[in-house]
Amino acid sequence: MPDAVATKCGCPYCRVKGLVGPVMVIAVGVVFLAAEYSRYSFADLWPILLIVLGVLLVAQALAPKQGHIGL
Repeated sequence: MPDAVATKCGCPYCRVKGLVGPVMVIAVGVVFLAAEYSRYSFADLWPILLIVLGVLLVAQALAPKQGHIGL
């Protein structure tokens, strides 16, 4: 049944959307690492996570949906 196999969309929008989770996990790790080895605490550094999320969401909104499966 080849029709039952889920096909992945390779459009730029879906590629950026697929990066949001992994990049956020890496950003959280970097913030915790920086808080551990610098004079700043997590309470000082957590806004970086909002900035990273905002950049990713803007990139996702600006990415073209040309070739998107489901349009």
